[in-house]
Amino acid sequence: MIYLIDGYNVIFSLIHTKDSLQKMREKVIHYLQKRFAAKKISGMLVFDGAHRRDEESGLSYPSPLIVAYAPKGQSADEYIVEKIRVSKSPKQITVVTNDRGLRMHAKSAGAKILENELFIEWLKKKKKRTERGEVKETQANIDRLEKIFEERLKKDLGD
Repeated sequence: MIYLIDGYNVIFSLIHTKDSLQKMREKVIHYLQKRFAAKKISGMLVFDGAHRRDEESGLSYPSPLIVAYAPKGQSADEYIVEKIRVSKSPKQITVVTNDRGLRMHAKSAGAKILENELFIEWLKKKKKRTERGEVKETQANIDRLEKIFEERLKKDLGD
C-alpha cells in the first residue's frame, strides 16, 4: 500500500498553532517520517507550490516518505490524481485527505480514501500482540498474502 497525503489539508485540519507555515510543514514532515519508518510503510506527502531552497525537503532523511511539491501551474490535488492515473496499480494507493473534491477524483481513479484523523490515529497505534507475544496480522498484510496466494494459484492452474 502506498499513501499519498494532501499535505496542506492535513496541516490545516489537524494542527492548530500560530507557528509559521514552514514550521508546521517541518513538524508534519518529521512526524510522518518517524511514523512511516516505524510502520514500515511508504508514501508521498504532497504540498502545493515550489520547494524553497532554505527549507528541508525531507528527502535527506532515511525514510520511506517522499516529500513532493506540485509543479508550477499544478495543484497538489491535481498532482495526486495524476499519480493515481499513471499508476499500474491504483488499488494499492490510499489518498489521505478531507478534501471532498480530491476524495471524489481519487476514488474515481481507483484509489482508496482515508480521512486525516483516521490515518493519524492508525499511525499512532502500535502492533497488537497476542498473549504468546505473536504479532497479529494486519488487514494490509492479509491482503498482500491473499494477492500472492491468488497469483500463485493462477500460475499453478495455468500450467
